[in-house]
Amino acid sequence: MAEHPLDNPIWNSLVSAHAREAIGGDHARRYAPDVAPFAAVDSPTEEAERQLREIVQVGERICVLGVAPPFLTAWNIVKETDIVQYIWEGDRGGASDEEIVRLTREDYLAMLELTGLVYPAYFRAGTADLGDYFGIKKDGRLSAMAGTRMSMNGFREVSAVCTHPDFRGRGYARRLMDHLISHIEAGGNTPFLHTEEENEAARSLYDSMGFTLRRLIPFWVIERP
Repeated sequence: MAEHPLDNPIWNSLVSAHAREAIGGDHARRYAPDVAPFAAVDSPTEEAERQLREIVQVGERICVLGVAPPFLTAWNIVKETDIVQYIWEGDRGGASDEEIVRLTREDYLAMLELTGLVYPAYFRAGTADLGDYFGIKKDGRLSAMAGTRMSMNGFREVSAVCTHPDFRGRGYARRLMDHLISHIEAGGNTPFLHTEEENEAARSLYDSMGFTLRRLIPFWVIERP
């Protein structure tokens, strides 16, 4: 069993802040396919695996983070790796940034187009409903964005930090991160985030801003054959 809420963040989101989004039961839950490709179990047991099979369609791929059931003959393991989990332990003022705007449903198409350049598998039509998203617009275009996704008591995940290739090198990601940190802390919560271990550019940004490496956390992409 995971001891810290962030050791099993998808599960702890689906039994708390995102319980209304959850599909499943006592031991396995998931988001709807049009919301996010994530599923979770409460513990690495065969009963949790059985319940997971009941909520995943044949041929469907899902992502599991932190805690996984025993993958017996019922699954194809498409990818198994460790990703990096950071937690915010720094200090940051609440300086305002007038160029940063809250994104709304009117921006959803632009958000999908932008994240499609970076996160095509993870950001879907309903993802933006899971949290608060902010962006910077230039010449009527969404140039950069970031928001919150997984959510549980005391913690909010920073997610979908991305900048359009035409606008990179202008510091937009850092400004959006600053804004999100203040936004999350104003709600009495601690920011955390995930990235690939080999993503040196993102890790360099997070390190320089004051995020602390909490752990390498296991990550699976699995398919029900």
